[in-house]
Amino acid sequence: MGPLSKSTHLAHSITSFKALQTLQRSTSNTVQRHAFSSSAACADTTKDSEIMAKFAAFSARSGITLSHPNLLAALTHKSYRPVSADNLVSEESRAASQRNRIMGAKLLEFHVLNYVMLKFPVMPAHGVESLVESYVGDKALVSVGRNLGVPPIMRWKKSDTLEEGAAGLPGQAIVVARVIQALVGAIYQEKGAKGVDSFVKTHILSRSVDVGAHLKLQVNPKGTLRQILADAKREAPVSRLLKETGRLSTSPVFIVGVYSGIEKLGEGYGSSMAMAETRACKNALERYFTKEIKDVKVPLDGLSEEKLMFEEKVAQAVKADGKNAATN
Repeated sequence: MGPLSKSTHLAHSITSFKALQTLQRSTSNTVQRHAFSSSAACADTTKDSEIMAKFAAFSARSGITLSHPNLLAALTHKSYRPVSADNLVSEESRAASQRNRIMGAKLLEFHVLNYVMLKFPVMPAHGVESLVESYVGDKALVSVGRNLGVPPIMRWKKSDTLEEGAAGLPGQAIVVARVIQALVGAIYQEKGAKGVDSFVKTHILSRSVDVGAHLKLQVNPKGTLRQILADAKREAPVSRLLKETGRLSTSPVFIVGVYSGIEKLGEGYGSSMAMAETRACKNALERYFTKEIKDVKVPLDGLSEEKLMFEEKVAQAVKADGKNAATN
């Protein structure tokens, strides 16, 4: 083989070697990309599986069965801003969730307000308002959400602009309340008024509430009782000493009953006759105002999304007018 042939052969060898290196690098990069893609896909699958497992556990624990998109949207607060679009709710879904939250708040208020007014027909307005708040106010909904296990699975982001509840609740707590409202709205969308009725009975009205504590009876309870009896055309209240002990000691106790005719309306105790009489009148008023109607059924006829959202728009308009009037 001549010198020229050797040189040509060497050049071909070098070229072949470089081509082989390029092929190896290309193959290695392709393998790495496939490995990375497989790893990412596996991670996404694992993430999806974890989310589905959490949702299944939540549904089993709470009895709330919703479609995956609606449940995910309801559990996602408006403060949540993901860095990736993978496996996350869209802006349209986020807007639908916010609409469900507003509607859910109205549904809860509508249902519980009607329930309280039907169950306690003679309760004064301030007592009705306070009792409804104790059932569906932010504090109450936070308690419901924690019992259902909402905090570990809800999605939100802490920020300085995050709203505070009327009771000054911290950020995470108010998010729990908002998520419960969104869940109720989603339940209405999928299951209608009957689904909301079932949720309210199971998780809201089943809670123990001291009804009498929501009555403001500190101001002239005897006068209030006298007026009620007069309106009912019954005999005026009369206080009678029932028992006493230690009248001449440093810690006497008196027990007084308040009557209308022969019917005892209430009973109270105190370290003086006046204190015992006041408590007896309060006791009589509590018995009167908290008189219950059994087996109350909230009417759901005529309940619609359009009506609820219209009422919300009216409330927002009134609020805006109030702000404008304050600034003018």
